[in-house]
Amino acid sequence: MTGAGETLHFSAAASVEVDRLLADFPNPRSALLMVMRVAEREFGALNDAAMELVARTCGVSPSHVLGMATFYTHFKRPAHGKHRLMVCATLICDLGGAGDALQVIYEMLGLRPGQRTADGLFSLEKVECLADCNRPPAMQIDGLHLSGMNRQRLQSVVLEYLGKEGKSAGAYRAEDAVEMDLRTPVISVKQAAPGQGAQSK
Repeated sequence: MTGAGETLHFSAAASVEVDRLLADFPNPRSALLMVMRVAEREFGALNDAAMELVARTCGVSPSHVLGMATFYTHFKRPAHGKHRLMVCATLICDLGGAGDALQVIYEMLGLRPGQRTADGLFSLEKVECLADCNRPPAMQIDGLHLSGMNRQRLQSVVLEYLGKEGKSAGAYRAEDAVEMDLRTPVISVKQAAPGQGAQSK
């Protein structure tokens, strides 16, 4: 993550992608969500410095970018873990086994919804409808959509992610979990000047 007050710039490859997105629209504001996604991928999460860069690029205020990042909860914020687990909490998924999925995650990662592992590798949230009501329970890990997640399948997926990080089953204890602060922050960056043009570099 970047430090407070640090100014970010897109890499050469990301700048090319952003310029291509901006060229598709007569108003750079229209590309905002897509530019936010590029920034999220580029910097790992939408922190203040990344949102300021997006604001400069699209000619909007950082507070406008923050509003989008907090309204659309699929955007990754610094409080989330490297691997973000989201379990659908709507009625259909709840009846279809979401509680069992949450229990598996608790047993394997020591996490309850709203918590992150102490090493920052994994976090867990209950979210609203993931639009897969016919195959509950639905969940997502790092944007990978999973449905019909019974205990065995979910255990296999979690073990795969543990292996990616060099962790073994039983590496996490519930008492070490950290509560995530997902409240909407007061953004610490300056407002974009009125009429500021798009700047992707």
